[in-house]
Amino acid sequence: MPRIAKLNKTEMAARLSNVFRENGYEGASMAMLAGAAELSKASLYHHFPNGKKDMADKVLAHAGARLQKYVLAPLNGKDMPEKRLANSFEGVAQYYEGDVPFCLMNSLLVGEGKALFQQQINAAVSMWQAGLERAYLEMGLATEEAERKARSRLVAIQGSLVLCRVENSRAPLEECLQALK
Repeated sequence: MPRIAKLNKTEMAARLSNVFRENGYEGASMAMLAGAAELSKASLYHHFPNGKKDMADKVLAHAGARLQKYVLAPLNGKDMPEKRLANSFEGVAQYYEGDVPFCLMNSLLVGEGKALFQQQINAAVSMWQAGLERAYLEMGLATEEAERKARSRLVAIQGSLVLCRVENSRAPLEECLQALK
């Protein structure tokens, strides 16, 4: 008989997310995932019949909902474009939580995960870039400049996350977001 989960679905997704963020899809072992979920491997399969793929799908859906709430929704608000950008960048700080923030999307695109999740992740990043571009267009930038600026913001944020891992610190992300304000 499978063990009843001590964690609710949101808590479980957050714990499993940490394993995938830190280890990637291939590096996340069933033992690591079961430990994070506080379940036996058999109980974990009860909750996720298709195993690690189901878990990663659940984690990615949870992350997508958080990205929508903190980063994308502010870009689509009714405020002036400068305020929408500021709110979105504040949301980035909330989305990439923790003392050393890791990018789940980046971690899942390594190895086997690339074939499994690239389409979903590309869609999320495209929505993010399009939201930034719209704000810059509304601020009066030409199309090419709005595209360039939106892309450079994404590159800066993602690059700062790499430095967070290298330096084992949140400081690079905070410095990046401060510079973007």
